[in-house]
Amino acid sequence: MRIATFLKAAMIGVALSLVACTGSDTPAAGDQAENAPQLIVHRPFRAGEGSINSFWLEGPDEILVMDTQGNLDLASRVVARIRETGKPVTAIVISHYHPDHFGGLQVFLEAFPDAQLLMPEEVAEKIDRDLSGYVERLRETVGDDYQAPREPDGFIENRQEMEVSGVPIIFHLVDRSESSPIAMIDIPSQRVLIASDLVSNRMHPDLTDADIDSWPRALDRIAREFPDYQLYPGHGEPGSASLLVANQIAYLNFVRGIIENDILDDDRASEEEIADAIVQMRRNYPDWPTTTGQPMQLRRNLETLVADMGGRVDRRERNAAAEEEEGGTASD
Repeated sequence: MRIATFLKAAMIGVALSLVACTGSDTPAAGDQAENAPQLIVHRPFRAGEGSINSFWLEGPDEILVMDTQGNLDLASRVVARIRETGKPVTAIVISHYHPDHFGGLQVFLEAFPDAQLLMPEEVAEKIDRDLSGYVERLRETVGDDYQAPREPDGFIENRQEMEVSGVPIIFHLVDRSESSPIAMIDIPSQRVLIASDLVSNRMHPDLTDADIDSWPRALDRIAREFPDYQLYPGHGEPGSASLLVANQIAYLNFVRGIIENDILDDDRASEEEIADAIVQMRRNYPDWPTTTGQPMQLRRNLETLVADMGGRVDRRERNAAAEEEEGGTASD
């Protein structure tokens, strides 16, 4: 893949707009002058299994989109809402290498052909190499109509600054968390942080690519740097940054504790131990949907972390349980 050269912030003049199916969020006043432009944060939101937050930041004269949903149908619905504003989309940002955040990209690029496509350089490389098979699975699901993401027009760098309709924003890149890296958008004048999948609010996150050791430390840094911010997560409702970060850390520590104390006492994960761990997670977090909507997400999360922490899964028991679950209900 020929990587596009870095696009200077001065070339982009992007206005941010996040449009929500349930309404838009009022910008916080912050320290802005009374007549200074502000950005409206919108997000298409549907509750339940597999719900994903895309965002578009709406300024007075332009829009920046962050993440593009996981399939073409959902992407088309978001595009329709953006078009209702009558404002041009000048940039589309992909935050990280997970298909639920870039799977609908082609719909956005077709609808807004003049928009600049931006992402961290490592994300572009991961999409191109596709070692996790995400692009291939999208192609298999969608069929001949699917178009793999093209080369970006520019790369996002850590702490890169831009102005969107005259409103300053800052990109932050976070390594070794739910994915690596993940791009966040900071709107300092409004004390708004769009954190993507650094945080999932009241949903079981996807841990199959996660670094469970480093992720809590990254969250600690967010809590210190953005203590009084409104945080918009990659999945779930927005809320206080301090509260959502604390809840995410508590969740990760809970899952890690189950693995260390209940599963890896003998370095081997039996089917009974995995099943008991899933029950504990469901009991401790009742009614929480999963971010992927996949029937076996909790099981895959646990098995991935067991392996990452030096344990091993009993494959014969696991395969028998997997066949039973996939032939049964749609939840763990």
